Amino acid sequence: MITNNAISAIKANRLYWLGRYTERVYISLHLLRRYYDKIIDGEPKEYEEYYQKLDTNNPYPDRESFRIGYMYDEKNPCSLISGLTAANDNAIVLREEIMSETLSYIELSLSCIRKSAEKKDDNITDLQPITDYLLAFWGSVDERVFDERVRNFLRIGKLVENMDMHIRFDYPFYRIEEAFESLKLCAETEEGIFDPMILEHLDELLSEEKYDSSNLEYKATVLKYLNHLVLL
Repeated sequence: MITNNAISAIKANRLYWLGRYTERVYISLHLLRRYYDKIIDGEPKEYEEYYQKLDTNNPYPDRESFRIGYMYDEKNPCSLISGLTAANDNAIVLREEIMSETLSYIELSLSCIRKSAEKKDDNITDLQPITDYLLAFWGSVDERVFDERVRNFLRIGKLVENMDMHIRFDYPFYRIEEAFESLKLCAETEEGIFDPMILEHLDELLSEEKYDSSNLEYKATVLKYLNHLVLL
């Protein structure tokens, strides 16, 4: 029988945020490609919608600087390079928990985006290797990480971020429901990881009848609860 080692609160928090940052970059790459295609097709206002959905001010005056900024601006906490830097900072500390091979995929992702930033490559499709590395990262977690608690904390972070980004960008309810049900399953073995009152509120709000991503007040309420659900 494999006995799981105790995980400190600090490392549990880092695992949670490693899961969140990797998923944020993964989904952001998909979304930025979609917005990039719309801009090429002559819909220049589309980029304004992107930062509005992230609840942030637009620091870029035009679509070209928007594209470069959301890829490479290290001062923008929503940029791809900021997300990968944060993921790497957490992964390095967690080397023993996630194994060096798993860490290497985060390092490869960060190296890839830094090289692209040096060249000022503004073609988001050229960052496809990062998507591949992040998929390999999660494959390595499944293959090499045998501590169930380590996998759980990583996956909880991933699922929270998945829900957050998909709600912000108006994905259909079934996508949110799938992630929410998976999130609750992951937390079953982690006693006290959810705030019970917040979980009750989310259970009430996240139903097919009530889900309305076009209602900004509803969306803000769900996102507030979601981001305060996990007690780490």
